[in-house]
Amino acid sequence: MTSDVRGPAALLHELDPEARRRGVQQLGEANGPEAIDWVLVALGDVDWRVRKEAATVAASIEPRATVIERLLGALREQTNVGLRNAAVEALIAIGTDSVPGAIRGLVELDADGRKLAVEVLGGVPDLAGTRALTRALVDEDANVRAAAAEALGTAGRAGSEAHGLAISALTSALSTADPLGRLAALQSLTQLEADLAWEIFEPLTRDPLLRRHAIRAAGRTHDVKAVAALARAIGDRSVAVARDALAALIDCLGAAADKEELARVARREIRAMPHVEERIRAFAHSIDDSRLRGAALVALGLLRVRSDVPELVRGLSDEDVAARAELALRWFGQDAVSSLLEEGRKAAAPLRAATLSLVPLLTEGADGGALEALREALRATDSDVLTAAIQGLAVAGDGADLAAVAAHATNADARVSATACAALTTIASRHPGPSRALAETIPPDSPAAVVGCLLRGASLRPGALAAGAQPDRTESADIAFFRGALDHGDVHVRRAAVDGLAAIGGPTAAGVVAAALADEEHDVVLAAVRAMGRIGQAEPLVALLEGGHAAAVVAAALRALGEASPSRAFDAAWPLLRSDDPLLASAAVETIGQQRGARREQGLFLALDHRDPDVVKSALVELSRDMSQRTLERVGACLDCASYEVRRFAAELLGATEDPGARALVRARLDREADPVVREALAQALGARSTRGGAT
Repeated sequence: MTSDVRGPAALLHELDPEARRRGVQQLGEANGPEAIDWVLVALGDVDWRVRKEAATVAASIEPRATVIERLLGALREQTNVGLRNAAVEALIAIGTDSVPGAIRGLVELDADGRKLAVEVLGGVPDLAGTRALTRALVDEDANVRAAAAEALGTAGRAGSEAHGLAISALTSALSTADPLGRLAALQSLTQLEADLAWEIFEPLTRDPLLRRHAIRAAGRTHDVKAVAALARAIGDRSVAVARDALAALIDCLGAAADKEELARVARREIRAMPHVEERIRAFAHSIDDSRLRGAALVALGLLRVRSDVPELVRGLSDEDVAARAELALRWFGQDAVSSLLEEGRKAAAPLRAATLSLVPLLTEGADGGALEALREALRATDSDVLTAAIQGLAVAGDGADLAAVAAHATNADARVSATACAALTTIASRHPGPSRALAETIPPDSPAAVVGCLLRGASLRPGALAAGAQPDRTESADIAFFRGALDHGDVHVRRAAVDGLAAIGGPTAAGVVAAALADEEHDVVLAAVRAMGRIGQAEPLVALLEGGHAAAVVAAALRALGEASPSRAFDAAWPLLRSDDPLLASAAVETIGQQRGARREQGLFLALDHRDPDVVKSALVELSRDMSQRTLERVGACLDCASYEVRRFAAELLGATEDPGARALVRARLDREADPVVREALAQALGARSTRGGAT
């Protein structure tokens, strides 16, 4: 239907660019030949804002086929450069419908027009367009060839087949005698994250025009020869080349499977050139270039010279390079610990906390100096420092540290107390003797009763009484302690007591836990429900399911019943699959997913029809554990779900399976998916399969 375009057309004659832009907007509500004519006029406007608006509006004008032909015709324009560029932008906005015409333009247009057609194909990643761009790499015009090589850098968004085609064609283009084409091909291969052999890049590193770009691209070549060459290139006379080589080397090491072997090669090459070490240290002070500084810090960690530790610690306080500084210290390893903590002692609280928090990552133990630094930090008043010190002692501390750590288990700061409680359990498991001795000094009604619960629980034999054995003297004393702790006024104590009873197991402990099911605190009730599952008490859990309790309690009871009696849990979960409450439905999905047999699949298929996306995603997770052909088809059907979250998640699951049928399902959906987020997930799914099985 043709709409009246007289009003918008009148505005296009105005001198004010904003008035003309409004006129273009109004053309978006019109269709037909006249509307198309005026859009073409607006695409050639002298004001860029008007042209931009027209490029957007062109995608909504009908008939679309006519719009595309007129836009392709505009690519022949010789005098109005603005019109040609705006036509390219409009064709890209239209999308895949523009691809056939742009491919045709690569044959019919002159060199300038062909270059514009290449830009269209680069802006609309598509398999057919990728094939056409690979052919354009041998165009008679050098500018068209270079533009095609550059455009192929986006081919990965068109799926795994396009990704593979682009890499193959661009790799071949590297051997041509065309400098501009080789340069563009190198840049696109880097953009496509192509993993190519060092032998492909090595000759290019000798070309002054291509050297820097070849070095950048070689950062994805996880080859001993490449690592050695990149390390040597840090000593290049050109500082720009040296910077690129350092960044590429660190990228290469970070992504390599055999990091240690390649690190040894890089370390050997750099240490053989003292001036390179000094250059790296100079780069580590490059406060104006965080990427370069970060790479230099990692390299210092690789070299493992203790005098460099202060610089790495300073890096921890700079948010732009903190992650790189931490990585450097992890590369450095245990030898950095003493110097790291010494620097931390002199630093402000946030940096001191950062140094302390690295101790567990750098070593499984600690020397005397490191232990003393961690113990000293327990006297700090800053919560971050305290938390980091406690975490360090959880790894490196011994029985002598239990009392000092226990003092923080009741800290007013919830993060500090939670960290201390976790550390107590970890240390106590390594040192049961001192742990038991300290526990027996704490009565169940004391302010430190939570410490007594944790220490006793850490020394128990989990589930020793589950088969009905009678508790020994120690276990009886522990049950009595936990029974008394259930009357404590602190919810944390009561919850820890429930966990301790669950660790003991047996009917006596179960009877005590049953009393906690009536606790006034929600967290204690949930802990008691979980304890019943661990102890194997099905009857109280069935009663909870039938008693009209809150959804969280019912969900917890269902999961616990799955541990105590899988068959009864399966029957109890079935009716909850259709619950309107996502929490209950998800718990039912999880319970049924733990089972085996045809009813499991049937139940999970039923959950795929739930209206809540999170429930559907839970069902997809369970189904993905056993991807039969029938399951594959049902997961594939989720690619048509109304929820974009479900479509994206289904694409990710299909991308993770090795079944060849998954590729066809994903490819078919990619051709008609409109949501850009889901399209990206679909393309990544195809790319993941290509990475595992080779480009197709």
